Amino acid sequence: MGSQTQSTNVPTIVGKALTVIVVLLSFWFVWQQIQASEIDVLDTLFNSEPIIFLSVLCIFGVVALSPIIWKFLMLGCGTDVSYRMCFAIWWTTNIAKYVPGKVSLIAGRVYVARRYGKGVVLESFVWELIISISSAVLAGLFLLNLEGISFAAKGVLIFIAIASLFPVISPKLTQRVVRKPFALLGRGEWNEETSMTRRIYSITLILMMISWLLWGLAHKFILLGLGVDASLLHLIGAFSLAWLVGFSAFFLPAGLGAREGVFTVNLTLFIASGVAGILVILSRLINIFAEIITFGIGTLMFSKEDFEQE
Repeated sequence: MGSQTQSTNVPTIVGKALTVIVVLLSFWFVWQQIQASEIDVLDTLFNSEPIIFLSVLCIFGVVALSPIIWKFLMLGCGTDVSYRMCFAIWWTTNIAKYVPGKVSLIAGRVYVARRYGKGVVLESFVWELIISISSAVLAGLFLLNLEGISFAAKGVLIFIAIASLFPVISPKLTQRVVRKPFALLGRGEWNEETSMTRRIYSITLILMMISWLLWGLAHKFILLGLGVDASLLHLIGAFSLAWLVGFSAFFLPAGLGAREGVFTVNLTLFIASGVAGILVILSRLINIFAEIITFGIGTLMFSKEDFEQE
């Protein structure tokens, strides 16, 4: 019994060790970029322009937009959730993404939103995955005119971007494909009429693109505050692809490390590495701050009846 427990714990320990190593190496890489440029970080920050604080508003805008996107995804899954509950559920469960793996995030949201149907909430996660990949790749196309990206990489990016638009062409077929694994696993009946429409999906995709615009503006304001300017479109593309890598790294808490490393590499295609490193760190810190604040607001949005209702 003891040996069986130890053998079960080995993969867990190895997984945690790899997570720590990836995060540390990524931030070490970012710090090396700052060190190599011989930038005085504190002096740079203390002498930054006030416009840098507009980045906080933009990132709060992203966090405020996410529950609205989820509302439309749930609507596409056949359930209309009130805006108040969308904000409350999203903001309180989103913090779970900082636990390594996506299990806590998924389980938490499924439990909190269980009144709307566990299967429906699970399906919304699949749609979130689809639309996140599609919008991130589409936003990444803004990097195509940079010389530092190989022709092959550009071709792959264009191919994925075109393929990711299939749900717009046939949302009903996409929904049947999405629901099939749940049906095979016996996680509910999926024979009812599909509810995802081209209109709902298109609105959600547009909202996702607006979120990338807000991220781009946030990073532009940070750079302007540091006395540096860069193309807004390049900033949007650089971050969206970095975010996608972090999002795909399921074993990392909120893509921590992977997002920062890739974002730094992307930024160095058009700005100095030291400035890129500072931007990357500030972006993550402001993001965490916004999510902590909205978590607190989300808990206050629940009423007593919400907790009592099954």
